[in-house]
Amino acid sequence: MLILSSCLFAVCLFLTGCMHTTKEGVSNSDKSVKIGVLLPLSGGASSYGEEMMMVLKHKNAMLKNPAELHFEDSKCTASDAVSGFQKLVDLKSVDAILGGFCSSETLAIEPLLEQNNLVAISGTSSSPEIEGKSQNMMTLSYSDNVIAEAMAKHLAGSKNIAIITEQNDYNIALKNSLENLLGDKIIANEVFEKDAKDMRNIIEKVKQSSPDVLILNPNIGDTTTTLITQLAESKDYFKNIKLVSQETYVADSSRVGVEDLVEGMVLFAAPTLSDSRVDSFIASLPSSVDNLGVFYSATAHDALENLVRAVQDSRLNNTLVLDELRNGPLSGLVVKGKDFAGKNFVQGIEAGKFVVTKGKAVSQK
Repeated sequence: MLILSSCLFAVCLFLTGCMHTTKEGVSNSDKSVKIGVLLPLSGGASSYGEEMMMVLKHKNAMLKNPAELHFEDSKCTASDAVSGFQKLVDLKSVDAILGGFCSSETLAIEPLLEQNNLVAISGTSSSPEIEGKSQNMMTLSYSDNVIAEAMAKHLAGSKNIAIITEQNDYNIALKNSLENLLGDKIIANEVFEKDAKDMRNIIEKVKQSSPDVLILNPNIGDTTTTLITQLAESKDYFKNIKLVSQETYVADSSRVGVEDLVEGMVLFAAPTLSDSRVDSFIASLPSSVDNLGVFYSATAHDALENLVRAVQDSRLNNTLVLDELRNGPLSGLVVKGKDFAGKNFVQGIEAGKFVVTKGKAVSQK
């Protein structure tokens, strides 16, 4: 009887060890994955954050083993992203971070990742400044260098180019790339403060330079509408100037009321996705993604899918989450089969070109 009891005890110990139980007696493989999400849920970019929250909740419900999603309002600012990050780490003990949303958020939390033994994947951040940072930071977006190169190619025959930029990490990085590519073709290069309410003085300076091309480079949110609306006050002047911009004016709602001014405006942004799986996912969403758009809805889907899978596989394989993300191809709608190749940006994403036609941003394939 004593021998039998001893054997049973030994078997129990063996099984317990195989299950990798925690102090609470719950198997690591059975524990819910906790993903901390940084999104602008208030402020000028809140419409983008709210749509992305909806996309993530919908995708999470589709997973075989849904994760615990913990959201913090990052407001598209560095300081709020850091504050939100600390809450997710200290109060929620998350396994990984999805974010930041804006590049300023991503750059702000990057130094904190290795300190806290965490990885982060952004589905949206595109500043070239992200490249060369910690390997714990990854983004599924294209780099703004890709956008700048596409713009420069489009403007190869232009000479008198003006740029209006918002003082923000993402926009300054794009401006810097354009300066390197366009050189002395740039005859006016104006920057307004983040979240500014009045750009009229800058617009007047641009008019005095007599450009043939004007590149509009505001951040997503309220300044997008403010800039184009105040530009329209001088519609008679600017209607004969070629307007070029980036992702922020792709949403048709960003150009309401200024249709005459922006007709023919050329936009360089995320590529158009022609994939039945993407179409099916977008169609399944409970509401529209008019601001976030199809590409970033799909990269949000992919960011969550790969983060959850990496955490789960790291528990099963007794490996690092970082290694699971870095060693092998990714899965999803946009990045399936792609990898980071040692970079911070996923490789193989190209820019899309759109032309505003009758109030719609029409893809140029």
